[in-house]
Amino acid sequence: MALVYTRLLCRRNLDLKSFRCLYTSNPTTVCASLPALKPATTACETHDEKNMRLKRPLSPHLTIYQLQLTSMLSVTHRGTGIVLSSYAMILGLGTLFVPGGVPCMVQAIAAWGLPSAVLYLGKAMFVYPLTYHYLNGIRHLAWDLGKFLTIKDVYKTGWTVVGLSAIAALAIAAL
Repeated sequence: MALVYTRLLCRRNLDLKSFRCLYTSNPTTVCASLPALKPATTACETHDEKNMRLKRPLSPHLTIYQLQLTSMLSVTHRGTGIVLSSYAMILGLGTLFVPGGVPCMVQAIAAWGLPSAVLYLGKAMFVYPLTYHYLNGIRHLAWDLGKFLTIKDVYKTGWTVVGLSAIAALAIAAL
C-alpha cells in the first residue's frame, strides 16, 4: 500500500485517470458526485409529545414513593456531616478574624441578654448534629461488623439513634 502511494506522489504528472492500483479496476473510470437528497423536514416535537404519540407510560417520580426511616436517616447523616464541617470552618475563621477569638464571641452572645430557655434550646439545636452524627456513626460501625442488619434491627437502631441523640443534645446543652 505504501508503495502505491509513493508511486503516486513521486509522479511528475498527477494524471489520476491513468493511475492504476489494487483498488481500481479500470483506469478510465470517472467518479461523479451526485447531489444528496435532503431529508424530509418533520415538525420538531418535544420529548413528552413523542412519548404521548407512541403511547408510552409516564415514568414514576420520587413524589410517589413513601418516605422511609432508613432513607431519612441516611440523608440526615450526610446533612449533619455537612453542618459539622461548616461549624469547623466557621470556628476556624472566627478565631482568625475575630480579635478576641471564641471567648469574645461567647461574651457577645451573653451581651444580647437572651432568656435562659432560649439559650438552652439554641445550645441544644447547635449540639444536636454532633450527637446525631456521632451516634449514627457508631450504628454504621456496628453494621460494618455485621451486627443489626435485619430490617427490624435497622429500624430499631434508627429510632434508638434519634432518641438518644435528642437526649444527649439536651444533656450537653444543660452543661
